[in-house]
Amino acid sequence: MKVRPLLLLTAITSSILGAVVVYLVLSVPNDLKADSLLKTARADLAAGRNAQARQSLSTIVAQYPRTDAAAAATVALVSLAETERAKLERDLVAVRRENTNQTKLIADLQTSVAQIKATPPPAPVVVPPPAPKPAVKKPPAKKPAPKKRTPTRRRRG
Repeated sequence: MKVRPLLLLTAITSSILGAVVVYLVLSVPNDLKADSLLKTARADLAAGRNAQARQSLSTIVAQYPRTDAAAAATVALVSLAETERAKLERDLVAVRRENTNQTKLIADLQTSVAQIKATPPPAPVVVPPPAPKPAVKKPPAKKPAPKKRTPTRRRRG
């Protein structure tokens, strides 16, 4: 009767071994695909293409949830969201600072305009026309002396 426990032990061992083989056959290709997607997502992150990286990471988490790559993708998604949140916060602070500066500038301009409106316009300055220059009388031009006529003789003859 020693054969029966030996058969039973062999059956259990081969079942466990078969289950492990089936698990490896089904999970190893998934791990490889997830790792390749994770590498492309990391390359996208390094290149600054955050939208494509986020899409790849989300695909890993959705399609290969029980892989190491899915855990790494989840961590990468969280850090990406944190980075973008910090960038948005810095941008918001800069916009608020610029808004404050523009508000001060507008207030200064409004006070300047109010001061200009409050002061009466300056009296018009009338500039008298320039006095006419006294006419300088030129001495009368001398008439040229009449030409002396040379006597004309009539020739006889």
